[in-house]
Amino acid sequence: MSSPHTTSETLTAEHRARLEQIQQKFEEMLDTGNGAAFGWLAQELAALGEDPALQALRAAVLVLRAEALVDLEENEAALEDAEQALSLGVAAEEKAAAHCVAGWAYFNLEDYERAREKFAEALALMPDEVMYLHGHALTLLELGEYEQARSELTHAIYLDDEDASLYALRSEIQIHLEDIESAERDIRNACELDEDEPDYALSLARLLLITQRLEEALALMNDVIGDGHEASLEALLFRSHVRLLAGQNKEASEDAMRASNRFPDEAFAFVQLANVQLAQGKTAMAMRAAERAVGLDASLPDAYLARGTALHLSGKSEEARKDLERASAAPAELPMFLLGSAFALTGGAGLDNSILEMLKQQEKPAGGGAGGGGFEDAFAALGGLGGMPGMGNLDPMAMLSQMFDESGNIRGPLKPLFEMALKNAPKIMQNMPESMKANLGGIDPEKLDLSNVSTDQIEEQMREFYRTMKKSKAPKEPGSDEE
Repeated sequence: MSSPHTTSETLTAEHRARLEQIQQKFEEMLDTGNGAAFGWLAQELAALGEDPALQALRAAVLVLRAEALVDLEENEAALEDAEQALSLGVAAEEKAAAHCVAGWAYFNLEDYERAREKFAEALALMPDEVMYLHGHALTLLELGEYEQARSELTHAIYLDDEDASLYALRSEIQIHLEDIESAERDIRNACELDEDEPDYALSLARLLLITQRLEEALALMNDVIGDGHEASLEALLFRSHVRLLAGQNKEASEDAMRASNRFPDEAFAFVQLANVQLAQGKTAMAMRAAERAVGLDASLPDAYLARGTALHLSGKSEEARKDLERASAAPAELPMFLLGSAFALTGGAGLDNSILEMLKQQEKPAGGGAGGGGFEDAFAALGGLGGMPGMGNLDPMAMLSQMFDESGNIRGPLKPLFEMALKNAPKIMQNMPESMKANLGGIDPEKLDLSNVSTDQIEEQMREFYRTMKKSKAPKEPGSDEE
């Protein structure tokens, strides 16, 4: 946490100088890992005693210690110091600083209502303090009050238009408001102001992918990661995903392998590795990676999806069904991890494109090159991907042709995923952005109930629809009534 103001006009020049000396020595001790830093500061506080003339200085030192405690995630202790500082009856600036540090402590404790109250009290005393506006906006974001959060950040940027973090946070809020153009403009500003911050570049790349600019997203990630030695888990797995979508399976595998080596305790790394290996047709290797993911996090739906798919491709249908059923019990988490806040723009979909990429490969002739996204499009029609990037323009007949074989039966690899999509359809539709719900043809997602409809019934209806569509596309016999 950046340090708020701890000096005040209520402090005499002598007391301000004393505070600066205390702050400098305390921070030097902390920076060098001196374990005696807090003990030394406690002695300084004790030396100030109860002299009323030193109360403003005492309050400032308490806030200084509270800030350091928040940084160390000692939030309860920080709250005690902040409340003690407030009890001293000091002037507005010290009160605002104490309210602010209490706001950060409550934020870290995920008590967002109390955090909002504290930041609001700080702003009531000092309405143009950028740090207080930033903290308040971040809290409002957590509470889902996006319009007010955007307003606070707009004011903060007016006061300081050189702070990249303000643009980055406002970009995230613009995403929640589905203002993609403004979100991109803000995150580009953040990137320009701080070219060395990889998280800003990653956020921009996510938006580029969501808006179908795959090549731009990949080029940006290549610039950010370089050889990948210092890249974060998020960056490596995101680039692996983008490379997979671009048909660069070998490179996607390299990123996923690098991530699993660098972060051996992260289940997401092994889920992505399994997904890439499935896309490469390396079922046995994918099985091992998926098993590792399940072992690292037995609650992760994505791990069961990867393992279930590998089992299905290995001919172990019954074991596969158990895993796929477990995977369908909760939304997949890897897409949310890969896309961050931009995931909200996908409509809350539950499956990762890389699984569909694998299915697409299964239908290609041996040695075939990159093909179209037929299976991706087919599954997108079922709601399984609901707006994930790379879907393209959907042709209903082409989608159905990829879903059904010549006999009118759903193709084998799609059967388990078809059932999963049906189970998740109501939840997926309810989580769609309002702009997407408007295109549902009058269907109310809140009232959608498929609990009494079997997958066989829906499959049969879709099969009949496919046959009707296919018949309507067939050439007419000369002289027939349909000509």
